[in-house]
Amino acid sequence: MKKLIFLFVVTAALTACKTTKTVQKTQNEINVTFLHLNDVYEISPLDNGKVGGMARVATVRQDLLKENPNTITVLSGDFLSPSVIGTLRYEGKGIKGRQMVDVMNAVGVDWVCFGNHEFDLDEKDLQERINESKFNWLNTNALQKTNGDLVPFGKIANGTKTPFVKTTILSFKNTKGAEVKIGMFGVVLPSNPKEYVWYDDFFESAKKAYNELKPQCDFVVGITHINKVDDAILAGMIPEVKLLMGGHDHDNMFQKIGGVTLAKADANAKSAYIHRIVYNTDTKEVKVTSELKKINDQIVDNQEVAAVVHKWENIEDGAFKALGLNKNEVITDLKEPLDGHESAVRNAQGNMGNMIANAMLSASPNTFDCAFFNGGSIRIDDNVSGKITQLDVLRILPFGGKLVEIKMRGRLLENVLETGLKNKGSGGYLQWGKITYDEAKKEWKINGKLLDVNQVYSVMTSDFLLTGKERNLSFFTKQNPDIQSVVDTFPDDDVRNDIRKAVIAYLKKK
Repeated sequence: MKKLIFLFVVTAALTACKTTKTVQKTQNEINVTFLHLNDVYEISPLDNGKVGGMARVATVRQDLLKENPNTITVLSGDFLSPSVIGTLRYEGKGIKGRQMVDVMNAVGVDWVCFGNHEFDLDEKDLQERINESKFNWLNTNALQKTNGDLVPFGKIANGTKTPFVKTTILSFKNTKGAEVKIGMFGVVLPSNPKEYVWYDDFFESAKKAYNELKPQCDFVVGITHINKVDDAILAGMIPEVKLLMGGHDHDNMFQKIGGVTLAKADANAKSAYIHRIVYNTDTKEVKVTSELKKINDQIVDNQEVAAVVHKWENIEDGAFKALGLNKNEVITDLKEPLDGHESAVRNAQGNMGNMIANAMLSASPNTFDCAFFNGGSIRIDDNVSGKITQLDVLRILPFGGKLVEIKMRGRLLENVLETGLKNKGSGGYLQWGKITYDEAKKEWKINGKLLDVNQVYSVMTSDFLLTGKERNLSFFTKQNPDIQSVVDTFPDDDVRNDIRKAVIAYLKKK
């Protein structure tokens, strides 16, 4: 009997020790979740409703909040532009991203950083979108030029401007009261120069932000809108940062660089990253577990957000009618699908790029040796098949823009095309027509003949490319001495005034 009592006491004691240890571990661990989106231009699902949709994102967010109240939703830049709805007018003025802010407010986005396409908007429109937003803006390296001064961008309410912070510290507690402080910065690349924007070096800005944050918090994360190669460099520069939630690249990616987790989701909310972080207040250990969540038709809509999306879809319909356009007018029936995915048009020659180049060539009564344009102007990020409507063309090329007829020397043409190849993976990769490239021989052919650096070629391109603002193509401007002539003025009803009209006219002939 004494032995039984002894065994019971020992067992109870061991059990108590084990239970105490488990509770102690829970008391010292704090769970934080980041729902991470980037480069979202479409509020509605794509691919015939199969993927994307901000109402579905809202459902994912609500589920995560139920799992862990310490959940923060971030969007790493590029949401105000470009989109078809954004090019239309409502209540007497351009929509210009108003629909995105409205939907993001409804979703409950917490933090954003600037993307380069936020600066597609002029200063007045950008300020209006900022003022309408209910979410927080984190801006570490861009400043606003105002009356010769450099000042922070900020939200204006009742005549008072509240500047955006360069850094922030987020504080979270567990149910036992243990606390973790997470520092966060947000940087954007300087690829969209505007008179009202000044960019500081994003590497140095991020490094400075980290050094300022580290003494004040337990660890640091960043939201970035820069190229993936630059994200990797940044991870090497500040190796103690735990997580970089990236944007700008449109295909999902995940990489561990030392102790830094680097991730980007698919554009247009086709996916989102869920980063679950566990912080131990005793050991100071930070564990990051990242899950790529596909946003598809298996996720039900959040009805409140779906109502806001539907409101803007109706506004879009009305705006088209006001312009005398029928977005549902079928202009052709494709015999084979056109691939407009970002991963396709920014990395290789494809049938959508070829179709647009052919449309450019057919828009003029003149004969041209070739045509090219930047693949990044194709924004649909989807396959287009079957019956094609005017809306499809506007979604493919929401920026629009004029066509430009150029006479240029072969050495410049070769330089432009070589640069386009080097831009592979970015919007500066060129799509072309009547041009071929032999990778093995490193030879270009223009209209079936080897490129002659001394010959003068007649070329059709886009007005945007000729500004020199595309990646690595700063030399391609009207002032280049190898450009002999430029024609960019046409009659009002000429389709060359808008590449989208040129494509519509071309497809109607098919």
